[in-house]
Amino acid sequence: MIIPKEITSDLAEETGWHIGDGSMNYYINKGKNKGVYQLRGHIIDDKQHYLVRIKPLFESLYNLSLNLREMPSDSVFGFQIWNDDLVEFKYNLGLPLGRKTDVAIPFVFLKDIKLLKAVIRGIFDTDGGIYLEKKNNKLYPRLHISTISVKLADQLIKIFSSLGFRVTKHSELSNKKYNRQRSYIISIRGIEMFDKFMIEIQPKNPKHIQKYEQFLDSKTL
Repeated sequence: MIIPKEITSDLAEETGWHIGDGSMNYYINKGKNKGVYQLRGHIIDDKQHYLVRIKPLFESLYNLSLNLREMPSDSVFGFQIWNDDLVEFKYNLGLPLGRKTDVAIPFVFLKDIKLLKAVIRGIFDTDGGIYLEKKNNKLYPRLHISTISVKLADQLIKIFSSLGFRVTKHSELSNKKYNRQRSYIISIRGIEMFDKFMIEIQPKNPKHIQKYEQFLDSKTL
């Protein structure tokens, strides 16, 4: 593999994917402590994003060949790769090992608005969603990003506010009977904010693009 020598928009977006869908740690493999990295999304909703965007960009950044596959037992689609250098690079960038309860956007991406928007794009394309609610015979849009990291949630509130978005945050517990996990949901609502987000952040996940096109089509009816 190759280690990126420059902090680019592609690296920023890919880091956003990690913050959303990624995980990494060290495990014993063939008697040695080895680094493992994985990136996994929804087996149906995110498959096209992994095929058309994530795989080619990731391979270009790191000169690695990815084997994308379905994992029906977990309802996910993505990849896993054993690579010490990759894990070390991401860790030195500021991304945590293990559970991402304290994950945040690394400082190096906070100094440039272009990089910042690329990170947000990556996060939204993996951990974000668009809900179109019917109100007065029209579609009312709501965007959201969900995270278990209060640090990331607070960071996103500040970033979106600085970019001119009206944004809110609330928290909720999962419905799991045991080991209930608190999530923090960042929401952006309304037609004006929806248009602004899609124009400025430019999500690449096909499911988001399709939702936006559905919304635009509804305005012409």
